[in-house]
Amino acid sequence: MPALPIPAPPLPRRALLRAGAAALAAPALAGAHDRAATQAGAAATPAADAPFPADTRLILEGIADDALAATYTPGALVGAWHPGRGSWRKAAGVGDLATGAPVTLDDHVRIASNTKTFVGLVILQLVDEGAIGLDDPLERYVPGVANGDAITIRQVLGMSAGIHSYVDDPRIAVDYAADPLLPFTPDDALAIVRAAAPDFAPGERVQYSDSNYILLGFVVEGVTGRTLAEEIAARVIRPLGLTHTSFPDTADMPTPYLHGYAAGAPGDPLIDASRSNPDVAWAAGAMVSTLADLRVYVEALATGALLSPRTFAAQTEFGSLASRPGMDVGYGLGLLSYNGLLGHNGGIVGYSSWMLHEPESGATLVVVTNRSGIDGGTADPIFAGIVRLLFPDRFPPIPQTDPAAATPAP
Repeated sequence: MPALPIPAPPLPRRALLRAGAAALAAPALAGAHDRAATQAGAAATPAADAPFPADTRLILEGIADDALAATYTPGALVGAWHPGRGSWRKAAGVGDLATGAPVTLDDHVRIASNTKTFVGLVILQLVDEGAIGLDDPLERYVPGVANGDAITIRQVLGMSAGIHSYVDDPRIAVDYAADPLLPFTPDDALAIVRAAAPDFAPGERVQYSDSNYILLGFVVEGVTGRTLAEEIAARVIRPLGLTHTSFPDTADMPTPYLHGYAAGAPGDPLIDASRSNPDVAWAAGAMVSTLADLRVYVEALATGALLSPRTFAAQTEFGSLASRPGMDVGYGLGLLSYNGLLGHNGGIVGYSSWMLHEPESGATLVVVTNRSGIDGGTADPIFAGIVRLLFPDRFPPIPQTDPAAATPAP
C-alpha cells in the first residue's frame, strides 16, 4: 500500500490493523462534538461549481490523458476545484479491462494511505474529549513495542516514533504483492511490529512508517471499546455525509467501482487486483471512497472542521519529511503538507491517489488512478501537472530526478 509525496522518500508503501483496553467516556464533550461535526458536514457540502475556461480545461484534459498513456495506466478519476477560477472533473480511460467499460464519476476506489487521516482524526477527537493525551506513552495503550515507554502518541501520529514499518516484512513486501487476498490479520501486523527493532530513537527524525497507524488503530479500539470501523463511521463518515465512503471488512468493492490493476515483472500483463484483503492494510490503508466524497472530506480535514482549534493547531505542526528547492513535504498529526497544500496520498495494490486542499484559496485537488506503481504511484504525474498549472508560484518545473516523472514499465 505504497504512497509517496511526489518528490519525496516513499510514504505509505502498504498499510494495515486492530486493538483493546478500557473504554473512557466523555458524554458532554461528545455531544458538543456531534453538533460541531454536523455543522462541519453541512459546511463541507460543495455548492454548484462554474467550470474552468475552455483553454484551461483542454490543458487539464491533456495532463490526465498524457499521464495515463505514459504510465500505461487504464484509467483515472480527477477533480480540480479552485474558487473564483473554475472547476473540472474527469472520468478518464477504462475502468474494467475485461469488459472495456469506461471509468465513471461514481466509481468507488481504494484510497490506501489516505485512510491514515481518518484514523488520525479519531485519535485527535479522543484527545479533544480527554480520553487520550498526545504526550501519553504508547506503552499505556499497546504494550510490547520497542521503546514504547518513551514513544508518545504525538510521535506515533507524526511519524517520528522510530517504529519499523511492518510492510517491509516478506509476508507483505513479497507475499501480499503476489496475492492481494493473502490471509493476514491486524494481529499478524502487530506481532511483526513487536518483534522489530526500532529504526531510530523516538523524536530523532520524521520517517514514514505504516506501523504507526496500525498501532493507532489498536489504540482507538482499546480506548473506545468499539471497532475502528465503527468509530470512523460515527465520528467522521456520518457527520460529513460521506455516503460512499467505507471501511470494508471483506475483499469485495462496493458497486460501481474502478477496477484496480497491477503488474509483476516489467513486461508482464496487468492483473486485476480489485479484490484484496482489507486486514492487510487495515488502519494504515483499507478504506474505500469516491471522487465526490474525497473532495468533501479533504476540505473538512484541511480546515480542522472536526477538531477544536487547539487540537487542529497541534495537528498542523509539521515535521520535515522531505525538502529540497521547490519542494517542502511535512508530516503533521495524520496530515501531510506539500508546499502548503494539506491532505495525504495513498498507494495500494491496484490504486494510486492524492487528495489535497489549500485553505487560503479554497482550492482542492483529488486524483485516483487504477494502477499501482513501484517507484511512486501512477497518480503522481497527473497530480504534478495539475498543481504546477494551478499553483505555478508554489510548484516549479519538475526536476529530472523527480519520482513523479518516472514511468512504470508496461
